[in-house]
Amino acid sequence: MKSPLLSNPLRAILGLLLVSFLFLGSCQSKKPTESKVTSEELSSNRASVRFQSANGEEFGLQPEIKKWTVLHFWATWCKPCLAEFPELKVALPNFQQATTQFILASEEELGQIQSFESRYQTGLNLSRFVKGSLADFEVYALPTTVVLDTEGKEIFRHVGLMEWKNIKSIEELIQIKP
Repeated sequence: MKSPLLSNPLRAILGLLLVSFLFLGSCQSKKPTESKVTSEELSSNRASVRFQSANGEEFGLQPEIKKWTVLHFWATWCKPCLAEFPELKVALPNFQQATTQFILASEEELGQIQSFESRYQTGLNLSRFVKGSLADFEVYALPTTVVLDTEGKEIFRHVGLMEWKNIKSIEELIQIKP
């Protein structure tokens, strides 16, 4: 009697790929470009980035007003992103202070984001890029979380799933070792 695993090598390969994907815990996005961007160019690009919330309001980064800007990059097709949304929703009140701007941004169209929210009922303030892209933040895998200080300087980056339930403040977040 043959083992079902051996009788279907394609199933075994797909199983290994699935386990590898789950182990890595992130979705690949766009590949880095060959040309390197200087930190001044990157900072300038970030300053002009604009977002649109699911309700249609446009906004930008507010480093001059906020002490911290937390950018959480995601996509509707990213399974690890979807998996961390329930914990993120519970942890989000820990970050919603007058000194912190928290943005959940995707490069997808507004209609896709609205359909996604309607289907999954995340209860999160999901947004999309209106001007700018993941490349402006050097994001090439999802989910990715980036924290900027008042000068727009990156002080924290985490690629992949994060255990949001254990994070009680912005100070705890930036102390996590990637």
